[in-house]
Amino acid sequence: MNISAAQCRAARALLDWSQDQLAENAQVARATIADFERNTRTPMRQNMLSITSTFEAAGVSFIPDSEDSQAGAGVRFRKVELRYNRSLKSEGWDLVLSVFYREKPYSVVIGRAIIDDIDRANYGNEDERLKAVQNHLPQFLRAAEERIVHGRVNGDRIILDYNDFPDGTF
Repeated sequence: MNISAAQCRAARALLDWSQDQLAENAQVARATIADFERNTRTPMRQNMLSITSTFEAAGVSFIPDSEDSQAGAGVRFRKVELRYNRSLKSEGWDLVLSVFYREKPYSVVIGRAIIDDIDRANYGNEDERLKAVQNHLPQFLRAAEERIVHGRVNGDRIILDYNDFPDGTF
């Protein structure tokens, strides 16, 4: 989902975040946030996805503009029920993130191909893959939460695949 500059400003206000805090959490340049909010530049696809996912992981829900409603686009808080541990474990070339949804534990498996493709890179060692996942953590968390919420889980392991991410992520 693409958000507007007004929705970005409103989401920051809901969270009481400065532009610097959003930039740090979304792993984008502060100038990207400032230019977007002034309507002088639209962020690149990957930056927009990172901004949106960061807000969603922090508990913001975006309300799209609807032609059949008097209400316009907006933002609101949503109940966040996903907790996570930032530490990752290696399973071969894949990385595993531990999360809890409504206090039930899950292991989220992030495959090497997804890690490489999210940045269009080919990470050759574990440290590079760890850094890439940390940089895109909100996107991985949001994908895992969507799988859980929609019942697309087999046991306590979630193996993320390309269909778990918004169009344009890869």
